[in-house]
Amino acid sequence: MRKFLLVGRTGVGKSSFINAAFGSYIAETSEYEACTKIVEHYAYKTPLGDVSLIDTPGLAEDDEACDEAYLSLVRAKVNLAQIYATIYVSRLNETRFRPDEKRTLRLLTNRLGASIWNRSILVLTFAASIPNHQLEIVAEKRSQQIFEFIQNLTKEQDIDKIFQGFEQTWLVDNIVDNWTSDGLPILSVLTD
Repeated sequence: MRKFLLVGRTGVGKSSFINAAFGSYIAETSEYEACTKIVEHYAYKTPLGDVSLIDTPGLAEDDEACDEAYLSLVRAKVNLAQIYATIYVSRLNETRFRPDEKRTLRLLTNRLGASIWNRSILVLTFAASIPNHQLEIVAEKRSQQIFEFIQNLTKEQDIDKIFQGFEQTWLVDNIVDNWTSDGLPILSVLTD
Protein backbone atom coordinates (compact mmCIF):
# COMPACT_ATOMS: atom_id res chain seq x y z
CA MET A 1 0.00 0.00 0.00
CA ARG A 2 1.33 3.43 -0.92
CA LYS A 3 1.11 5.78 2.04
CA PHE A 4 1.10 9.54 1.48
CA LEU A 5 1.57 12.00 4.36
CA LEU A 6 -0.36 15.24 3.81
CA VAL A 7 1.13 18.24 5.58
CA GLY A 8 0.72 22.01 5.43
CA ARG A 9 -0.79 25.00 7.12
CA THR A 10 -4.33 25.09 8.39
CA GLY A 11 -6.99 25.95 5.83
CA VAL A 12 -5.01 25.02 2.72
CA GLY A 13 -7.30 22.13 1.75
CA LYS A 14 -5.62 18.93 2.96
CA SER A 15 -8.89 17.30 4.04
CA SER A 16 -10.69 18.60 0.95
CA PHE A 17 -7.93 17.08 -1.19
CA ILE A 18 -8.64 13.70 0.43
CA ASN A 19 -12.35 14.05 -0.29
CA ALA A 20 -11.63 14.99 -3.91
CA ALA A 21 -9.15 12.12 -4.31
CA PHE A 22 -11.58 9.51 -3.00
CA GLY A 23 -14.64 11.10 -4.59
CA SER A 24 -16.65 11.23 -1.38
CA TYR A 25 -16.96 13.25 1.79
CA ILE A 26 -14.92 11.19 4.26
CA ALA A 27 -12.67 13.83 5.85
CA GLU A 28 -14.38 16.61 7.78
CA THR A 29 -13.87 20.08 6.29
CA SER A 30 -14.86 23.61 7.25
CA GLU A 31 -14.54 26.96 5.51
CA TYR A 32 -14.47 28.82 8.80
CA GLU A 33 -12.35 26.95 11.33
CA ALA A 34 -9.72 24.26 11.61
CA CYS A 35 -11.34 20.87 12.05
CA THR A 36 -8.54 18.28 11.74
CA LYS A 37 -7.24 17.85 15.28
CA ILE A 38 -5.92 14.28 15.01
CA VAL A 39 -3.87 12.23 12.58
CA GLU A 40 -6.32 10.29 10.44
CA HIS A 41 -5.48 7.46 8.01
CA TYR A 42 -7.78 7.07 5.00
CA ALA A 43 -7.25 3.90 2.93
CA TYR A 44 -8.70 3.20 -0.47
CA LYS A 45 -8.49 0.07 -2.60
CA THR A 46 -8.18 0.71 -6.33
CA PRO A 47 -7.63 -1.60 -9.29
CA LEU A 48 -4.25 0.13 -9.73
CA GLY A 49 -3.16 -0.43 -6.13
CA ASP A 50 -4.09 0.48 -2.58
CA VAL A 51 -3.57 4.04 -1.37
CA SER A 52 -3.51 5.53 2.11
CA LEU A 53 -3.74 9.28 2.58
CA ILE A 54 -2.73 10.41 6.05
CA ASP A 55 -4.42 13.65 7.06
CA THR A 56 -2.65 15.77 9.66
CA PRO A 57 -3.66 18.84 11.65
CA GLY A 58 -2.86 22.09 9.90
CA LEU A 59 -0.03 24.14 11.29
CA ALA A 60 0.15 27.90 11.96
CA GLU A 61 -3.38 28.08 13.35
CA ASP A 62 -2.30 29.10 16.82
CA ASP A 63 1.10 29.45 18.46
CA GLU A 64 4.25 27.42 17.95
CA ALA A 65 3.53 25.31 21.06
CA CYS A 66 0.31 24.07 19.42
CA ASP A 67 2.25 23.26 16.24
CA GLU A 68 4.83 21.36 18.30
CA ALA A 69 2.05 19.32 19.91
CA TYR A 70 0.55 18.49 16.49
CA LEU A 71 3.95 17.43 15.13
CA SER A 72 4.53 15.24 18.20
CA LEU A 73 1.19 13.62 17.41
CA VAL A 74 2.31 13.00 13.81
CA ARG A 75 5.57 11.43 14.99
CA ALA A 76 3.64 9.19 17.40
CA LYS A 77 0.95 8.09 14.92
CA VAL A 78 2.92 7.80 11.65
CA ASN A 79 5.84 5.55 10.82
CA LEU A 80 7.72 7.98 8.59
CA ALA A 81 9.90 5.16 7.22
CA GLN A 82 6.76 3.67 5.61
CA ILE A 83 5.72 6.86 3.82
CA TYR A 84 5.82 6.55 0.04
CA ALA A 85 5.79 10.33 -0.40
CA THR A 86 5.08 13.51 1.51
CA ILE A 87 2.42 15.72 -0.04
CA TYR A 88 2.92 19.35 0.91
CA VAL A 89 -0.30 21.31 0.38
CA SER A 90 -0.29 25.07 -0.13
CA ARG A 91 -2.77 27.58 -1.51
CA LEU A 92 -1.97 28.83 -4.99
CA ASN A 93 -4.17 31.91 -4.63
CA GLU A 94 -2.04 33.61 -1.96
CA THR A 95 -0.14 36.61 -3.25
CA ARG A 96 2.79 36.44 -0.83
CA PHE A 97 5.09 33.80 0.61
CA ARG A 98 4.07 34.53 4.17
CA PRO A 99 5.93 34.07 7.47
CA ASP A 100 3.43 31.44 8.68
CA GLU A 101 4.21 29.29 5.63
CA LYS A 102 7.94 29.67 6.25
CA ARG A 103 7.43 28.75 9.90
CA THR A 104 5.43 25.69 8.84
CA LEU A 105 8.13 24.50 6.44
CA ARG A 106 10.83 25.07 9.06
CA LEU A 107 8.90 23.16 11.74
CA LEU A 108 8.15 20.26 9.40
CA THR A 109 11.80 20.00 8.41
CA ASN A 110 13.17 20.35 11.94
CA ARG A 111 10.64 18.14 13.75
CA LEU A 112 9.91 15.43 11.17
CA GLY A 113 13.37 15.47 9.59
CA ALA A 114 14.67 16.76 6.28
CA SER A 115 14.20 13.29 4.81
CA ILE A 116 10.44 13.95 4.50
CA TRP A 117 11.33 16.01 1.43
CA ASN A 118 13.36 13.22 -0.27
CA ARG A 119 10.26 12.02 -2.08
CA SER A 120 7.69 14.78 -2.07
CA ILE A 121 4.84 16.20 -4.10
CA LEU A 122 3.65 19.79 -4.05
CA VAL A 123 -0.11 20.25 -4.28
CA LEU A 124 -1.25 23.80 -4.97
CA THR A 125 -4.93 24.15 -4.11
CA PHE A 126 -7.54 26.71 -5.15
CA ALA A 127 -6.10 26.69 -8.67
CA ALA A 128 -9.45 27.51 -10.27
CA SER A 129 -9.38 30.91 -8.53
CA ILE A 130 -6.42 31.99 -10.70
CA PRO A 131 -7.27 33.31 -14.19
CA ASN A 132 -6.18 30.83 -16.86
CA HIS A 133 -3.83 33.30 -18.53
CA GLN A 134 -1.90 33.69 -15.23
CA LEU A 135 -2.05 30.11 -13.97
CA GLU A 136 1.33 28.91 -15.27
CA ILE A 137 3.22 32.01 -14.10
CA VAL A 138 1.61 32.04 -10.65
CA ALA A 139 2.19 28.31 -10.16
CA GLU A 140 5.84 28.58 -11.21
CA LYS A 141 6.46 31.52 -8.84
CA ARG A 142 4.76 29.81 -5.88
CA SER A 143 6.55 26.51 -6.53
CA GLN A 144 9.90 28.28 -6.77
CA GLN A 145 9.40 30.12 -3.47
CA ILE A 146 8.60 26.91 -1.63
CA PHE A 147 11.39 24.95 -3.35
CA GLU A 148 14.07 27.55 -2.54
CA PHE A 149 12.98 27.81 1.09
CA ILE A 150 13.05 24.03 1.64
CA GLN A 151 16.37 23.77 -0.17
CA ASN A 152 17.87 26.40 2.16
CA LEU A 153 16.44 24.60 5.19
CA THR A 154 18.08 21.34 4.16
CA LYS A 155 21.37 23.16 3.49
CA GLU A 156 21.24 24.60 7.02
CA GLN A 157 20.97 21.10 8.45
CA ASP A 158 24.27 20.12 6.84
CA ILE A 159 22.96 16.79 5.61
CA ASP A 160 24.13 14.68 2.70
CA LYS A 161 20.97 15.05 0.66
CA ILE A 162 19.98 18.65 -0.01
CA PHE A 163 16.44 19.11 -1.32
CA GLN A 164 16.50 18.90 -5.12
CA GLY A 165 12.86 19.65 -5.78
CA PHE A 166 9.42 18.15 -5.76
CA GLU A 167 8.90 15.00 -7.82
CA GLN A 168 5.65 16.47 -9.09
CA THR A 169 3.58 19.61 -8.70
CA TRP A 170 -0.18 19.34 -9.01
CA LEU A 171 -2.61 22.19 -9.41
CA VAL A 172 -5.96 21.22 -7.94
CA ASP A 173 -9.20 22.83 -7.03
CA ASN A 174 -10.86 21.14 -4.11
CA ILE A 175 -14.28 22.48 -4.96
CA VAL A 176 -14.42 20.56 -8.24
CA ASP A 177 -14.38 16.83 -7.42
CA ASN A 178 -11.51 14.80 -8.81
CA TRP A 179 -9.86 17.60 -10.82
CA THR A 180 -6.12 17.98 -11.40
CA SER A 181 -4.12 20.23 -13.71
CA ASP A 182 -3.83 17.43 -16.27
CA GLY A 183 -7.53 16.63 -16.08
CA LEU A 184 -6.66 13.27 -14.53
CA PRO A 185 -8.45 11.67 -11.61
CA ILE A 186 -6.35 12.23 -8.49
CA LEU A 187 -6.27 8.54 -7.55
CA SER A 188 -4.80 7.59 -10.92
CA VAL A 189 -1.89 9.96 -10.28
CA LEU A 190 -1.34 8.57 -6.76
CA THR A 191 -1.17 4.99 -8.00
CA ASP A 192 0.92 5.68 -11.10
